[in-house]
Amino acid sequence: MMQGLRPGKARWACAALGAALLVASASACASPAPEHASATPKDLCGTKVSVAFLEPLLPPWKTIATRPASAVGVERCRLLVDGKVVFSGSVEMRAPGASARDVAASAIGVEPTDTSTGDGRFIYSKTGAVGGVECSGRSDSSLWVTAQTTHPATAADMLKVVKEYANSAAGSGVCDKV
Repeated sequence: MMQGLRPGKARWACAALGAALLVASASACASPAPEHASATPKDLCGTKVSVAFLEPLLPPWKTIATRPASAVGVERCRLLVDGKVVFSGSVEMRAPGASARDVAASAIGVEPTDTSTGDGRFIYSKTGAVGGVECSGRSDSSLWVTAQTTHPATAADMLKVVKEYANSAAGSGVCDKV
Protein backbone atom coordinates (compact mmCIF):
# COMPACT_ATOMS: atom_id res chain seq x y z
CA MET A 1 0.00 0.00 0.00
CA MET A 2 1.22 3.53 -0.78
CA GLN A 3 2.38 5.21 2.43
CA GLY A 4 0.33 8.09 3.75
CA LEU A 5 -2.81 7.22 1.74
CA ARG A 6 -5.96 5.52 2.96
CA PRO A 7 -6.77 2.16 1.30
CA GLY A 8 -9.49 3.59 -1.01
CA LYS A 9 -7.32 6.48 -2.15
CA ALA A 10 -4.30 4.19 -2.57
CA ARG A 11 -6.23 2.02 -5.02
CA TRP A 12 -7.33 5.09 -6.94
CA ALA A 13 -3.76 6.45 -7.02
CA CYS A 14 -2.41 3.09 -8.21
CA ALA A 15 -5.08 2.87 -10.90
CA ALA A 16 -4.35 6.42 -12.08
CA LEU A 17 -0.60 5.74 -12.13
CA GLY A 18 -1.14 2.49 -14.02
CA ALA A 19 -3.37 4.19 -16.59
CA ALA A 20 -0.83 6.99 -17.07
CA LEU A 21 1.98 4.47 -17.60
CA LEU A 22 -0.15 2.50 -20.06
CA VAL A 23 -0.95 5.62 -22.10
CA ALA A 24 2.69 6.76 -22.02
CA SER A 25 4.01 3.40 -23.15
CA ALA A 26 1.38 3.07 -25.88
CA SER A 27 2.10 6.55 -27.25
CA ALA A 28 5.85 5.92 -27.16
CA CYS A 29 5.37 2.88 -29.40
CA ALA A 30 2.81 4.44 -31.72
CA SER A 31 3.89 6.22 -34.86
CA PRO A 32 2.02 8.99 -36.61
CA ALA A 33 -0.37 8.00 -39.35
CA PRO A 34 1.65 7.67 -42.56
CA GLU A 35 0.95 10.21 -45.30
CA HIS A 36 2.08 7.59 -47.79
CA ALA A 37 1.44 3.87 -47.69
CA SER A 38 4.74 3.04 -49.42
CA ALA A 39 8.22 4.57 -49.41
CA THR A 40 9.25 7.42 -51.67
CA PRO A 41 11.69 6.30 -54.36
CA LYS A 42 15.28 7.35 -53.66
CA ASP A 43 16.09 7.63 -57.34
CA LEU A 44 14.54 8.35 -60.69
CA CYS A 45 15.14 5.07 -62.51
CA GLY A 46 18.73 4.86 -61.32
CA THR A 47 19.58 8.55 -60.91
CA LYS A 48 19.60 9.42 -57.20
CA VAL A 49 17.34 12.25 -56.07
CA SER A 50 16.74 13.28 -52.47
CA VAL A 51 13.42 12.15 -51.02
CA ALA A 52 13.20 15.55 -49.30
CA PHE A 53 13.34 17.29 -52.70
CA LEU A 54 11.05 14.86 -54.52
CA GLU A 55 8.19 14.52 -52.00
CA PRO A 56 6.93 18.14 -52.26
CA LEU A 57 6.28 17.49 -55.95
CA LEU A 58 4.07 14.46 -55.32
CA PRO A 59 0.52 14.02 -53.98
CA PRO A 60 -0.23 11.61 -51.10
CA TRP A 61 -0.36 7.99 -52.26
CA LYS A 62 -1.10 4.41 -51.45
CA THR A 63 1.21 3.00 -54.12
CA ILE A 64 4.07 4.56 -56.04
CA ALA A 65 6.10 3.05 -58.85
CA THR A 66 8.73 4.11 -61.35
CA ARG A 67 8.45 3.40 -65.05
CA PRO A 68 11.61 3.82 -67.12
CA ALA A 69 11.56 4.35 -70.88
CA SER A 70 14.40 4.83 -73.32
CA ALA A 71 14.74 6.11 -76.84
CA VAL A 72 17.75 7.23 -78.84
CA GLY A 73 19.29 10.08 -76.87
CA VAL A 74 16.65 10.07 -74.09
CA GLU A 75 16.38 8.23 -70.77
CA ARG A 76 12.94 8.93 -69.25
CA CYS A 77 11.54 8.05 -65.84
CA ARG A 78 7.91 8.43 -64.86
CA LEU A 79 6.57 8.21 -61.30
CA LEU A 80 3.12 6.69 -61.03
CA VAL A 81 1.06 7.42 -57.92
CA ASP A 82 -1.87 5.06 -57.51
CA GLY A 83 -1.52 4.17 -61.21
CA LYS A 84 -1.39 7.75 -62.59
CA VAL A 85 1.70 9.52 -63.94
CA VAL A 86 2.35 12.48 -61.63
CA PHE A 87 6.03 13.19 -62.31
CA SER A 88 8.25 12.72 -65.31
CA GLY A 89 11.97 13.25 -65.55
CA SER A 90 14.36 12.74 -68.42
CA VAL A 91 18.01 12.92 -69.34
CA GLU A 92 18.30 14.06 -72.94
CA MET A 93 21.06 14.50 -75.49
CA ARG A 94 20.82 17.76 -77.43
CA ALA A 95 22.91 19.31 -80.17
CA PRO A 96 26.17 20.90 -79.03
CA GLY A 97 25.59 24.47 -77.94
CA ALA A 98 21.93 23.97 -76.95
CA SER A 99 20.81 26.36 -74.23
CA ALA A 100 18.33 25.96 -71.40
CA ARG A 101 15.92 28.11 -73.42
CA ASP A 102 16.26 25.72 -76.38
CA VAL A 103 15.47 22.73 -74.15
CA ALA A 104 12.59 24.53 -72.40
CA ALA A 105 11.01 25.30 -75.79
CA SER A 106 10.13 21.61 -76.21
CA ALA A 107 9.79 20.57 -72.56
CA ILE A 108 6.43 20.11 -70.87
CA GLY A 109 5.60 22.30 -67.87
CA VAL A 110 8.23 24.98 -68.49
CA GLU A 111 8.60 27.80 -71.02
CA PRO A 112 11.77 29.47 -72.34
CA THR A 113 10.62 32.72 -70.68
CA ASP A 114 10.21 31.19 -67.19
CA THR A 115 12.61 32.03 -64.37
CA SER A 116 16.24 31.13 -65.00
CA THR A 117 19.29 30.96 -62.80
CA GLY A 118 21.97 33.63 -63.21
CA ASP A 119 24.28 31.25 -65.04
CA GLY A 120 21.52 30.20 -67.48
CA ARG A 121 21.97 26.51 -66.64
CA PHE A 122 18.42 26.07 -65.24
CA ILE A 123 14.95 27.32 -66.18
CA TYR A 124 12.06 26.47 -63.88
CA SER A 125 8.40 27.07 -63.06
CA LYS A 126 5.82 25.59 -60.67
CA THR A 127 5.17 22.69 -63.03
CA GLY A 128 8.45 21.99 -64.82
CA ALA A 129 12.16 22.62 -65.10
CA VAL A 130 15.18 21.97 -67.29
CA GLY A 131 18.82 21.88 -66.29
CA GLY A 132 22.21 21.37 -67.87
CA VAL A 133 24.22 18.28 -66.94
CA GLU A 134 27.91 19.04 -66.64
CA CYS A 135 29.71 15.98 -68.01
CA SER A 136 33.41 16.23 -67.30
CA GLY A 137 35.71 15.91 -70.28
CA ARG A 138 32.88 16.05 -72.78
CA SER A 139 32.42 18.91 -75.21
CA ASP A 140 30.95 17.05 -78.20
CA SER A 141 27.38 17.02 -76.89
CA SER A 142 24.90 18.78 -74.69
CA LEU A 143 23.17 16.72 -72.00
CA TRP A 144 20.09 18.05 -70.18
CA VAL A 145 17.59 16.92 -67.57
CA THR A 146 13.91 17.81 -67.58
CA ALA A 147 11.36 17.47 -64.78
CA GLN A 148 7.59 17.90 -64.88
CA THR A 149 4.96 17.47 -62.17
CA THR A 150 1.16 17.43 -62.28
CA HIS A 151 0.92 18.10 -58.53
CA PRO A 152 0.92 21.73 -57.32
CA ALA A 153 4.47 22.68 -56.39
CA THR A 154 6.52 25.80 -55.92
CA ALA A 155 9.05 27.03 -58.44
CA ALA A 156 11.69 26.81 -55.69
CA ASP A 157 10.87 23.11 -55.16
CA MET A 158 11.19 22.46 -58.91
CA LEU A 159 14.56 24.21 -58.97
CA LYS A 160 15.82 22.11 -56.03
CA VAL A 161 14.86 18.82 -57.67
CA VAL A 162 16.17 19.70 -61.14
CA LYS A 163 19.51 20.91 -59.72
CA GLU A 164 19.97 17.70 -57.77
CA TYR A 165 18.80 15.61 -60.74
CA ALA A 166 21.33 17.29 -63.06
CA ASN A 167 24.20 16.96 -60.60
CA SER A 168 23.32 13.35 -59.79
CA ALA A 169 22.99 12.49 -63.49
CA ALA A 170 26.51 13.82 -64.11
CA GLY A 171 27.89 11.42 -61.50
CA SER A 172 25.76 8.42 -62.46
CA GLY A 173 27.52 7.41 -65.64
CA VAL A 174 24.65 8.60 -67.82
CA CYS A 175 27.06 10.93 -69.61
CA ASP A 176 28.53 7.80 -71.21
CA LYS A 177 25.19 6.05 -71.90
CA VAL A 178 22.94 8.58 -73.58
